[in-house]
Amino acid sequence: MSMDTALIRQRFSAASASYDAEALAQQHIAARLWELATPHLALEASVLEIGAGTGLLTRFVLAAQLGSLTVNDLYISPQVQELALQFPGRMQYREGDAEHLDFGGPFDAVLSASTVQWFADITAFFDRCAKVLPKGGLLAFSSFLPGNLQEVADLTGVGLPYCGAEELQGHLARPFELLAMELGEVTLHFASPRDVLLHLRRTGVTGIRSVVWGKNSYKDFVASYTARYGTEQGVRLTYRPVYVVAKSKGLPCSKP
Repeated sequence: MSMDTALIRQRFSAASASYDAEALAQQHIAARLWELATPHLALEASVLEIGAGTGLLTRFVLAAQLGSLTVNDLYISPQVQELALQFPGRMQYREGDAEHLDFGGPFDAVLSASTVQWFADITAFFDRCAKVLPKGGLLAFSSFLPGNLQEVADLTGVGLPYCGAEELQGHLARPFELLAMELGEVTLHFASPRDVLLHLRRTGVTGIRSVVWGKNSYKDFVASYTARYGTEQGVRLTYRPVYVVAKSKGLPCSKP
């Protein structure tokens, strides 16, 4: 599936001001990914972070006082720009498409939270990560499994083609040795289906493609969502993250 990177950038840039207050699932995911990655990070590690967003994972890296940090995203948010000003000399940022941007390097670790599911060619991306890491270098990332945001996908027909756990392992197998893989679930509850849609817009997750709502289609969505996914706590929305920690085998990368 080819991704509309311009639309993804537009939606995430529009959501940057509301993201931190709304992205409860992503905050949980960034924190758990950091817990899993930390035991494998050297004190002076040089780190490349892919898909920094508003800096949820970035802040953990900076607080750990590691070595240098280079962060990337399609859109460098004001929050990340502010962090770079607070940590001159330790942090720099590179705006652009991580599937094509030259990051330089080498780095000791590549970290990425809630980003790689957007990539068109995840195998090639893992090869690119291996290229900037030495043998034994760390790759730690989170993505999402099939069934992520299933409530919305079932009713709208809009969703990403998420890799399953075994498929992810297959993509990693040539350049990386798997150290840990953890499957999780984060369930949020909202007062109404309208609040679910606002949540998705405020976190930029609507960057897959635009949905045009007519009066009747919106009413049908609200009624169906409430009937299927209503609980005593409100209507639910389920995130299904997967966390992966791996080390580079130091193999030459395949040519595109």
